[in-house]
Amino acid sequence: MEKSNESKALKDTGKEGSQKKGAAFISEGALFLVTIVVSALAAYYYQKPQIEIAGIAILAGVGFGCTWFAMERSREDGTYLYDNEKHPGRFTVIYLFCLGASVLFPFLPTGGWPYLVVFVGLMLFGNQMIGFVAGSTLLMISILLQGGVTVSFFVYFISGSVGILVFSYVNEKFKIWLPLFISMLMQFVCLSIQEVLYANEVLSLGIFTIPMVNLLVSVILLIILLKFFSFSIIYRERDIYVDINDPECPLLVELKNYSKEEYYHAVHTAYLCDRIAKKINYDDAFAKACGYYHRIGTIKGGSTWENTEEILRENHFPKEVQRVLKEYLDKGERILSKETVLLLFCDTVISSIRYLFSKEPKIELDYQKIINTIFKKKMESGMIDYSGVSLGELQEMKRILVEEKLYYDFLR
Repeated sequence: MEKSNESKALKDTGKEGSQKKGAAFISEGALFLVTIVVSALAAYYYQKPQIEIAGIAILAGVGFGCTWFAMERSREDGTYLYDNEKHPGRFTVIYLFCLGASVLFPFLPTGGWPYLVVFVGLMLFGNQMIGFVAGSTLLMISILLQGGVTVSFFVYFISGSVGILVFSYVNEKFKIWLPLFISMLMQFVCLSIQEVLYANEVLSLGIFTIPMVNLLVSVILLIILLKFFSFSIIYRERDIYVDINDPECPLLVELKNYSKEEYYHAVHTAYLCDRIAKKINYDDAFAKACGYYHRIGTIKGGSTWENTEEILRENHFPKEVQRVLKEYLDKGERILSKETVLLLFCDTVISSIRYLFSKEPKIELDYQKIINTIFKKKMESGMIDYSGVSLGELQEMKRILVEEKLYYDFLR
């Protein structure tokens, strides 16, 4: 009976996944047709010859076809940023808005197109690859409709690429000012070079008027975009951590009912992860979640990555938590993340001390010696050689763990 229920649940999950994929495929197909139709109608409005209208429509279709492939590939690989994969409507809305803007830009001087905002917006609601391909497709449509010089394509492509690259490193703390400054500086430089090279007049400050206006408009639009993105996605994702890091979270309660030993081990590990993360400027909510749920697979029969992955996916855990726990639990994965290294040492320290206390509850332990030995063995094993953790961070982790001597007495 239990097996039949599991089989039914798996079938329902597979059916639901197929329905979501089907809906996404239909949505992307609709965007493909809309791109072709809108670009063809725009070409007709701009009084292009029939052969050019056909050419623009075909190239627009090919361009979005590449975008379509990038979206499907990203869905298969799970490389969408944040939780964009579960909300395809976000990208649909931003793409349609940018498509409309792309056919209106030819009304403006070539140097006045705020394409940096387009590239960054498409990236934020998709991922880097989708942002590159979709942004380039829309830029191509604008250039073809205007009939301008091809250098404009490369000017905007370079500035858009810089925007995607620098904003790709914006984390959950959402510090945007340095990426904003770098991207705006590069856009102004690229546009100024274009204006100087193709100016049919004496070099003067007036040449830089259009790039300056573009810079101002782009700054305003980009700040609006980033504010909307932060409130609708970033802060909402932070709320997820508030829920999953609550000791009364249903999953943790289920773990407690299944095995109090595993539950308290998770609580102790999460405590250390949180303490250290705050002191060495890691994301403490993220690190704490990894500590809480690194053994959640126990409720399905064993703390393996397969069991853990199933639970995390069912409960829509943040992708970064899934990534770190995969690095930690899957023996075939290489440890790359700093948070994985932090979890490794916190978990090992708790496991070692609890094991020694289980053998002899009244034993007096030399915590510093135990922690030094753990660090020495892990570093000599080479398992953290490819992580981004510096020696300074490792020393700080060790120091903080040693300072928690009073806490370890609660593990008896």
